[in-house]
Amino acid sequence: MELVEGILKRRSIRRYTDQHITDEELHTILRAGMTGPTCANTRDWSFLVVRNRDTLNRMADANGIPAEPLRGCDVGILVLGDLERAFPPAKDYWVINGSIAAQNMILAAEGLGIGSVWLGTWPQMDRVENQRKLFSLPETVIPHSVIAFGYPAEEKAGEHPDYEESRVHFEKW
Repeated sequence: MELVEGILKRRSIRRYTDQHITDEELHTILRAGMTGPTCANTRDWSFLVVRNRDTLNRMADANGIPAEPLRGCDVGILVLGDLERAFPPAKDYWVINGSIAAQNMILAAEGLGIGSVWLGTWPQMDRVENQRKLFSLPETVIPHSVIAFGYPAEEKAGEHPDYEESRVHFEKW
């Protein structure tokens, strides 16, 4: 699949088949997450990969109703920010770095024919604390987001909203 085509056709998938994601496919998805740019090349993210059904259900409980897709996915990945690796003058770049990694993983999955949905965690501190407790994370490791991955059991028709000229400004507002 061409890169731009994949970006333009990608949709959030919330229902999955029983087909398993192979270790090779999972490695490709994780590798894509690790190739994104980070502030000062800090690479201040980590990824917690979950395949265990009970743990996926507990992750869904920890993130609330919007995280229901975790109950049917094959793999859940918790994107984490690591403050010990963050850029010292501006540690909050971990949030952007995690977002880039998450998007890269979602796009890689799309290219492999695997569906996904991004499930926000940070900055909703109840979700952050719930995930932190579930996985006994150290204080310096912050849950950023959860992504559910699996082979699609639904097809999203139609296109994303068209290009919006009114949202683009050249040289001045």
